Amino acid sequence: MPTYNAARVRQANDRPVNEAGDYVLYWMQMSRRLRANHALNYAAGWAKKLGKPLVVYEGLKLDYPWASARFHQYLLEGMRDNVAAAKKLGVSYWPFVETPGDAGRGLMRRLCRDACLLVTDDYPAFIVPAQIRAVAAGDVAVHAVDGNGLVPLSLLGAPVAAAAHLRPRLHKAIPLAWENRAADVPDLPKPTRVAVDAPFAVWQPPADLGAFVRSLPVDLTVPAVPTTEGGSVAGHRRLAEFVTKQLPRYADGRNQPAGPDAGPSSRLSAYLHYGHLGIQEVTEAVLGPDWTPAELNLKTRNKDDYFTRDPSVNGFLDEAVTWRDVGHHWHHVKNQEPGATGRRSWQDAGERPSFNFETFDFSPLAGGTLDRVLPAWAKATLAKHAGDRRPVVYELDELEHAQTDDPVWNAAQREMVATGRMHNYLRMLWGKKILQWSATPEQAYRVTEHLNNKYLLDGRDPNSYTGIHWVYGLFDRPWPPEREIFGQLRYMTSDSTSKKFKLAGYYDYVAGLPTPEAVRAGKTAPARPGKLF
Repeated sequence: MPTYNAARVRQANDRPVNEAGDYVLYWMQMSRRLRANHALNYAAGWAKKLGKPLVVYEGLKLDYPWASARFHQYLLEGMRDNVAAAKKLGVSYWPFVETPGDAGRGLMRRLCRDACLLVTDDYPAFIVPAQIRAVAAGDVAVHAVDGNGLVPLSLLGAPVAAAAHLRPRLHKAIPLAWENRAADVPDLPKPTRVAVDAPFAVWQPPADLGAFVRSLPVDLTVPAVPTTEGGSVAGHRRLAEFVTKQLPRYADGRNQPAGPDAGPSSRLSAYLHYGHLGIQEVTEAVLGPDWTPAELNLKTRNKDDYFTRDPSVNGFLDEAVTWRDVGHHWHHVKNQEPGATGRRSWQDAGERPSFNFETFDFSPLAGGTLDRVLPAWAKATLAKHAGDRRPVVYELDELEHAQTDDPVWNAAQREMVATGRMHNYLRMLWGKKILQWSATPEQAYRVTEHLNNKYLLDGRDPNSYTGIHWVYGLFDRPWPPEREIFGQLRYMTSDSTSKKFKLAGYYDYVAGLPTPEAVRAGKTAPARPGKLF
């Protein structure tokens, strides 16, 4: 293995590699693809070294937090692509999909029993930290591989208070990281490609994937989005379309709320979240085949001229690389702190799930999340204004169904419920308004986390969580003047947004989407074009 990429590997326990095992096992948890994958390449390297077959296991349970038809179908479309990709690659791929008749109880223990070692993705959020800790308590050696960014997270140093602090570290590290990118296809000599029979019935993609998902006991009131297909094949298709059609307009139009065809948004975040695309693949495509590291401006501390002299390329990559790494790095560091026990237990039945940042799992909360994650100034200003009178307090059901008196907010909420996405600028406003309309900051946070993770295809992601926390002051600074409710937090209003942007086209787009009531009823076909207001 290259010495540089050893920084990506974390041994989750002290068990020795069992050279007498039958195979090297790669548990594909978040880098759910069979190309340009550091963890897959690392597992292939061990298989080659030991002369053992490589087995790739990908599972999908029924009980993950916010499990729904939307997320299930997106994941299964990726697994369907991996069935075909593994056949082409010549490796044993074992997909398991839990059904009411087959819970796969004890399956991971069974797979590890015959393995030389277990390699998995070192993803610093959602259920993955807890699952790594659980499997590391067993008898097999567990090596977790960080494939989250271009630069290994362990090399980025201490947590930062703003993207401006992380950007110089990344800029300095990227040239060497570029030389040590993941191979597009792993080196798999013949012994590593010996077929191994799975000790369970592997999942076979059905002809009607949607009908299969609808037969499962997941939340069917959050249906799949028919216009957004998951998987690496669709991800690469979307990436190619973005580079050709939207990227040239990115610098000038990225903040303008618009429908997917009118705006320059990449719509790649869900593919990155599920690992159907890797950030390396995205960066390579955006920079183009003729780009070389000689174009890097190593002397700049500016975000606008580092990768190239093209403002759209620099603007997009600063979002996709720098800001994305801010979230992943913060979670990576917090996940290593004492107290992060990572039990796998979710919330009690009937409770809405909520991530516990004290134990880094979904166990019942011991205290307020905002007290644990925010800088001192933000906690102080929120506490000072916690008792301020709210102009109106909306219940969760009213918010979920976009039943407020704010047309901008309602449109953003409708877009999220119907499509699983929300324009990035409106996400900030959306979160700020929930804070304004909630009895306490902690209640606002819980509602925001729930709606974000229930509907957004890229929810439950490190970047998604730090985006929510930004609303409350994380990665930001105090903003004068001090205001009611917000205190010194950055203030945003729908009135200023309406004046700043032309929203008529966005409203027309949302008017053609199914209403939240129609979505919950499973009617996901677009509505007839019409006026929203």
